[in-house]
Amino acid sequence: MYLIIFTTAIAVLGVIWYWSYRQQYRFADKWPSVQPRYPLLGNATIMLGKNDVERFEVIKRLFSESDRVTTAWAGPKMLLMTSHPDIIHQILSSPDCLERPFLYRFAGFTQGIFTAKLPVWKDNRKRLNSTFNQRIVHGFVPYFVKCCEKMTDSLLECTDRETVNIQKYTAVCALEMAAGTTLGGDVLQQAEGKHEFKRGLDLAFNGASRRMITVHLYPDFIYQMTYHYKELQEGRRIICDFFTKLLIERKQYLLNKSNNNDTNAEEEYNKPKILVDQLLGVSHDGKQFNDIQIRDNVYAVITGATDTTSLATAHACLFLTFYPEIQDRLHAEIDEVFPSDYKDYTPENIKKLIFLDMFINEVQRHCTVVPYVARENTAEIEIDGVKVPPGNIFIMSLFAMHKRPDIWGPDAEKFDPENFTEERIKNRHPAAFLPYSAGSKNCLGWRYAIFGMKLIMIHLVRNFHFSSQIKHEDMTFRHDLTLKLPFQHLVQLTKRNPPNLSTEVE
Repeated sequence: MYLIIFTTAIAVLGVIWYWSYRQQYRFADKWPSVQPRYPLLGNATIMLGKNDVERFEVIKRLFSESDRVTTAWAGPKMLLMTSHPDIIHQILSSPDCLERPFLYRFAGFTQGIFTAKLPVWKDNRKRLNSTFNQRIVHGFVPYFVKCCEKMTDSLLECTDRETVNIQKYTAVCALEMAAGTTLGGDVLQQAEGKHEFKRGLDLAFNGASRRMITVHLYPDFIYQMTYHYKELQEGRRIICDFFTKLLIERKQYLLNKSNNNDTNAEEEYNKPKILVDQLLGVSHDGKQFNDIQIRDNVYAVITGATDTTSLATAHACLFLTFYPEIQDRLHAEIDEVFPSDYKDYTPENIKKLIFLDMFINEVQRHCTVVPYVARENTAEIEIDGVKVPPGNIFIMSLFAMHKRPDIWGPDAEKFDPENFTEERIKNRHPAAFLPYSAGSKNCLGWRYAIFGMKLIMIHLVRNFHFSSQIKHEDMTFRHDLTLKLPFQHLVQLTKRNPPNLSTEVE
């Protein structure tokens, strides 16, 4: 008797739950859904038994098959997928779509500007915006140049026509740029820990991205029993150990400066205000960042700047090897603006490199370093006539949008810097190219990234001719938070200038 009552109660509760569940997501019935889909598991089975390259290809295919909106299911949780510029623009520009969904929590450091929930993010963004304005970034250019010259000197130590993993060098250069302009200190003189930092970054990013697409690892108590969790923790420890020492040094420097009353208003205004000074200081309303917020924001800025800049420039070097005529044209432009004995790397001169702009943009179109962004709506919004209630998650593929034939034409897969002439840009959808996202939550350091990439490429192309055994058709990617190859960026270097012509900026 009790068994019958218990079974009946379970059945009734199951029916009520299913009815409630269907009502919650009935609004999305208009849109196609990824198949196969199973109860509770959703679409999780499509990733089973696949490596990171295969996972990337599955996700790429799903977005390429979706015209406007497609539903996918992370277990019982629905995700709304899109790569259409109309919808992406609507979501990224909406004040009701500023929240980041639970998936970002897996990246950790949840008090930082990258993964923080909306109230914390708003306060962080308001206080940190000024640290990446145009005047500040222009002030960083001389330091960027020092980092690039140091990278060039390291590469010139290689034998002529030697094959190297170019990302090994761009990663160290990008890290020195990011750490030096974020934490201060003489990062250029610290030889130890930089390659270990890169290993930690790979562990941390790969661990977070793997969890995002593995539904059974969502619960913390399950995830913490896996080796994936141990790898993630090891990566975060390596990263934090690297910049903790610099953070302590900066705190002591500011304390000594305050105690000695060593201030000069005009000098301080003209000197770039690095991020850590803003984090350690007091805002106009008397607020201070706590230690966790300082740590998490330093992590977000350094790791984001290092990974994106190093990858974009390493990808760019490979494209130079794929298309020698483009490499020759780029070298001619750089040589015209910056002859071999000319080192006036002012922002005004850098802006004269029009073809370099076009080339870097086309690299970012083909290799969008942050391929996906996600948002959760906090109020009802209407998409294609469908009213989407609050609390739903949108996954947007910038990578897929940058390859859509209906935007970029039938040759969308072709590498063509001419895609970024003024005429073509004018005739294209205004939201068709978003390498730094868009809206209020666009990349905080987009100006910083542009100047960093340009200066790295100027120094590399001025000093070396690149070739490689890798072909364009060989370029595949593996699933990660950022767009990574499953193999090294191997290029052969032919020196354009004798080693003794590489000198440091005074």
